[in-house]
Amino acid sequence: MQKRREFLQILGSAVASLAGASFAHGAAIQSAQETRARRPRNILFLMCDQHNPDVLGRYGDRAAITPSLDALAASGTSFRQTYCQNPVCVPARNAILLSRYSHSMGVQTNGQSTPRDLLSLPQYLRAQGFTTGCFGKLHVLGRNDLDWDVVERAKKVDSAEPPASAAGTQAAADYVAPKSYFGAPWPFPETETAEWFAKEHAIAFLKANRERPWFIECSMNKPHPPFTPPQRYWDVIDRSKLTIPSYPADDLDDVHPRLPATMVKAGLDHLTDEQALDGMQGYYGNLAFADAMIGEVLKTLDALGLREDTLIVYTADHGEMLRHHNLWKKQCFFDQAVRVPLILSWPGAIAAGRESQAMIEHIDLFPTLVEMLGLEVPEGLQGESFVPVITGAKKQGRAYVRSEFYVKEKGAFRPTLMQFDGRYKFIDNGPDVAPELYDRQEDPREITNIQARPDQRERVERLTNELRQGMNDDVVAPLPPESAKKKPVSAAKGAKKKTTATGKNGSKGLGKNGESAEDGE
Repeated sequence: MQKRREFLQILGSAVASLAGASFAHGAAIQSAQETRARRPRNILFLMCDQHNPDVLGRYGDRAAITPSLDALAASGTSFRQTYCQNPVCVPARNAILLSRYSHSMGVQTNGQSTPRDLLSLPQYLRAQGFTTGCFGKLHVLGRNDLDWDVVERAKKVDSAEPPASAAGTQAAADYVAPKSYFGAPWPFPETETAEWFAKEHAIAFLKANRERPWFIECSMNKPHPPFTPPQRYWDVIDRSKLTIPSYPADDLDDVHPRLPATMVKAGLDHLTDEQALDGMQGYYGNLAFADAMIGEVLKTLDALGLREDTLIVYTADHGEMLRHHNLWKKQCFFDQAVRVPLILSWPGAIAAGRESQAMIEHIDLFPTLVEMLGLEVPEGLQGESFVPVITGAKKQGRAYVRSEFYVKEKGAFRPTLMQFDGRYKFIDNGPDVAPELYDRQEDPREITNIQARPDQRERVERLTNELRQGMNDDVVAPLPPESAKKKPVSAAKGAKKKTTATGKNGSKGLGKNGESAEDGE
């Protein structure tokens, strides 16, 4: 306990200035008119990879060590019903920046390049005079020259091999990297991590660009596996506070068979309790480390006097099952994988300490942030601005949220689809697998699939038709061929107020600039 207290004091100092800037819990939001009259100058877009939406100290998780994100949530509004458009890294991140569903932009799974004739959020802001910088994990392949003035991608560290600088050391000789979900301490310096790399470059960018408007994406690879946090972040997790989720033995009998099959293939189907706790400790330690790096970026923002002019966004590309439903990873539509954390903070304009239950989709961020900046929202985006929810003019967000995941069968990708209306979550598993339907009001843990009940037959048929027809009707009109050949937009030049965000489907492969794709994880 003494070690834990000392560690928390260290982490707390990194976020003291942020916490000091927080407003009293439950403070009333300014009127919509007042909010519109004031605009942020900068946007700091913070991300983690694979952050389970409930693993945050402020949200009641006693095992989570997240003082930076807790303070950020205290200073802003948490949107607790936010959903990603695809529970896989590359398509999820593309959906955020392009404000498009997977089927619309042609990025369905990892390893697929991003269309160059679709407008992205950083590309649009760059054309409006913002300096744009991306630091850490991006996973939007093939268009860096269009979107960013500065790109510093994370070094390949925290992988199955020790860092290059450790070559010849005893630690490197002794190190045998665990499989992704079998947690263990990272026996090398914290400076040899992707998170340290992203943090340092983001801070340098802040200092170099303090006098001009900017958009930063600072993206941490953790808590994504491997679950190997630096030693002190492994040690600080109180293992006694970790609880292995418990579900019925037949819980997965009526879901898509790929889910249990994936666990068998990965060797995660029969873990002992100790192995499961190792994985959980590594995950929580990963998040604690990412939180500390985020805290350093936020501390610098305050030190430079930029906090009042900066809208801060925190989210994750998707969640992590973390042994719920006896599953690890993502790639499914259970809430732990498809729902994501979302926090917006901007002093004096966004309510402090508030939690909203309005349903939001990731694609809604692009139009929302543009509107908050006072810019005209481009045509052709599929997202919907939730500024009225932020200002308090509305309590409700979308009537329902949707997500997609593509199953590879016989060399082709076939969609599985989800729709959630706040009570019923429906999953279309395709023509050959029975669908799933959960009444979240009666069954919040999503244990009982009620799709076969006679009283649900009409609902299942209607939703199946609506989801499939919606995809068929959503045809994307390509831009003229020459549009894709235009030179990169210069941050020094303006852009027309109306910008069309339509384009063709993307192709598979590596990005133009050689960015590598993530593996099946």
